[in-house]
Formats: sequence, structure tokens, C-alpha cells
Amino acid sequence: MKKHTVTNVEIKVVQGTIEPEDNELDCDSALFYWANFVPHYDGKTIFVIGECGFSEKEKFVFKYDLETDTVSFSKKYRMCLCTPEIYNKYYLNIKREDNEQILVIPWIRFPKTKDGISIPQLVERIFGKIPTTMVFI
Repeated sequence: MKKHTVTNVEIKVVQGTIEPEDNELDCDSALFYWANFVPHYDGKTIFVIGECGFSEKEKFVFKYDLETDTVSFSKKYRMCLCTPEIYNKYYLNIKREDNEQILVIPWIRFPKTKDGISIPQLVERIFGKIPTTMVFI
């Protein structure tokens, strides 16, 4: 009979609320979020799986490379117009396929409330910092 090795892996969970006055995209409601940090077997990658929303919810998944401090998104996100201040806060950390220098930021929009959250702000809240690079397809 084969012996099987079992390894327990600790999964970090982050959760919080972004109050309307703290949401960079002018919002009327507090936004909740939670994220699970699931380590990959290679020890260099973490999958972040979570959910955010108001009365409606949106799931998100992205990959974080520990060695390069890079967050990668494999899902296309909508872009929204933003102020020069918000754009300047994040644009050096964002890599997009089109590389256009337009005052837009990736965001998650909730159709019922028409509110949303910028993905860089959500990532910053989840990690407690802005990663060196955020790659969007």
C-alpha cells in the first residue's frame, strides 16, 4: 500500500469595508470585501480569491508573484474615467495591453447601484500597499 503525505497549508483571509468617503470613485454605499490568499505549491505564487460588493456581489481572482511583487489579472475589467490624481497614484504600477495614456482606471461596477470600486484601490486595501506592478489583459 502506498503512503500518502498530507501537508496542511495555512490560508490567510483579509476582509474589510471601504466607506463611501474613502472610495476614490464617488460612491453612496460602503463596500465590503474579503479575500483568501491561497499559496501555490511552488512557494512563489499566491492566488487571491475573493468577493466584494454592496447589496450585489462580484467575485474576483488574481495571481500574486511574491518574487516580483506583481499582481496579474486574467479577466478583462471595465475601465472608468478618473481624476488626474487617481490616475497619477496608480498609472506607473499598471501595465495594460493597449498602453494608452488615457485618464482611466480598471474598475468593478455594480449595475444595480451604478457604484463601483477601482481595482487598484481594492488591491491596495487587500495587500495594505500598492504592488510594484499590476498587469491587466
